[in-house]
Amino acid sequence: MFRKLIRYSNKIFDLFTIIVSITDKRIKAQIPTVKIVTAIIIMYFTNQGSLNSFSQEIAFKKLKACVPSVSTIARTADSMDLEEIRGVGIEISKKARA
Repeated sequence: MFRKLIRYSNKIFDLFTIIVSITDKRIKAQIPTVKIVTAIIIMYFTNQGSLNSFSQEIAFKKLKACVPSVSTIARTADSMDLEEIRGVGIEISKKARA
């Protein structure tokens, strides 16, 4: 289901070309920021209220190979630039209204 949701979002909103602009302050990132942002978007789309519930969903669906750990998501989210994230949200909203 997550893959379909991401494919649909990419088709309608051109999601991956928009979120590639988001950066973080990690020095030697082993996991790309785009993968972290995708996990956050999945969490938002599926209405997961916390990283804990998202972690349980990952374990239940056996998605550990596809989705980074919640501790990595939290650490990376803390170091992301909020203005870039706001810009992505505005761009997606504009495309949704068009």
